[in-house]
Amino acid sequence: MSASTRAPLAVRRHLLIGTALVGLGGVLVAMSLQRAPAQAPDPTAAQTGNGVQILDTPRALPEFSATAPGGLRNLASLRGHWSVVFFGYTQCPDVCPGSLSMLAAALKQLPAEARPSVLFISVDPARDTPELLSQYVPAFDPAFEGAAGTDATIAELTRSLGVVYERHAPTASGQYTVDHTASLFLVDPQARLKAVFTPPHDADAVAAALRRLRS
Repeated sequence: MSASTRAPLAVRRHLLIGTALVGLGGVLVAMSLQRAPAQAPDPTAAQTGNGVQILDTPRALPEFSATAPGGLRNLASLRGHWSVVFFGYTQCPDVCPGSLSMLAAALKQLPAEARPSVLFISVDPARDTPELLSQYVPAFDPAFEGAAGTDATIAELTRSLGVVYERHAPTASGQYTVDHTASLFLVDPQARLKAVFTPPHDADAVAAALRRLRS
């Protein structure tokens, strides 16, 4: 990861809390992703390789609610533009910073008018306050936005997308990890799921798919 795509040191400290948990967290996330893929293959989707699944018939998404530093984010806020939605948490040791850095690199390959918005939805709302999200997420790209709801307010959306997450019991220091799906979801201007990018993510493949879908 280049210096330009890393979060500032003050923000990245959140990723380093609990040295022993960092290595363990990476293993737990990997195990979770192997146990529970983001979504079963859609029979109406075209498999384009490199972990890109494009739905021939976009699927309507359910209502949700999450609070971003700029205000409420819900289904209506996804309408009128293309969006990439990603679920994670700010203290994730590897998957989240890696995916956000990859997205930043992929979108730099596109002209500004062709870039989708990026919405990072936290699965750790107890720790991911609007203030922390406003520091962490835009550190990868100033246009990226983070939001957090409750388990109840994002339940229908995660269920529809096949997203799973599990918070582990805190250690004596109060720190804990969260296993979560690492796929990225492309939402069209009608707030419908159009494509799924499954890990391992490749910036060139993501950029190529976005370019093709927007053409």
